[in-house]
This record gives sequence, C-alpha cells and structure tokens, in this order.
Amino acid sequence: MKYLQLGVCIVFLLAWPKQAVAKKDILTVSPKVCVVSEQQEFCDLDLKFALNIPYKMDVCLYHEQQQIQCWQQVTTEHFNHKARVQVETIYSLINPHTDELLATTRIEVQSTRAKTTRRRLRSPWSFF
Repeated sequence: MKYLQLGVCIVFLLAWPKQAVAKKDILTVSPKVCVVSEQQEFCDLDLKFALNIPYKMDVCLYHEQQQIQCWQQVTTEHFNHKARVQVETIYSLINPHTDELLATTRIEVQSTRAKTTRRRLRSPWSFF
C-alpha cells in the first residue's frame, strides 16, 4: 500500500510541472513591458497575442471585464491589438461556455524616473 501511494505521488509530481508549463504557454503577448518617462503617463502599444491551445475549443480574450476578441474551434491564432495602458494590465483567455480561466498574461508599465519618496528604514515607534 505504501508503494502505491508513493507511486501516485511521484506520478503527480512529475506530471504537475508539465501541466503548469503547458498552461503558461497557451497565451503569450509581446511586448511585455512598456517604459514611460514619468509615472502616471499612458503608454500606447501595438500588442501581438499568440494563442497555442492543445486542442480545438472556443475561447475569448478579455482585458479585465471587457471582451476583446473571440474565436471558435481554434488551436493556434495570432492577433494584434492596440492598447493604451497606464498601470500593470492583465489579459485573460477564457472559455465562454464554462467561464474557465485558461491562461493570463500581463503588461508591465515602468517609469524611467525614480520615485521621489523614500521608504522609512525604521518604524516610527522604535527607540533606536
């Protein structure tokens, strides 16, 4: 019985990372980072999405709660989208029939200027 449990655990641990990697590669976007000169500025991007789904299914691409594009019975697809982002933005690939989240990807916005405020190095209540 111990060997059966050990075997099941080993199979699970060996199969789990492959599923995680496969799920990660379902939706990719380029570019992933946008650099602005000042914080709070907008960044205009021409995003290139690539879908690579293991089997044919209906999927929709969302930005937050807004639907951008849907495809029927697709396995691979390339899609261009113009976006205006100011903060980190997350795109999601969802099965419209089951509302299952298939994959997510994000766009980061970074500023070339450092923040003007500094974090305190000690707590205000410290005696030292």
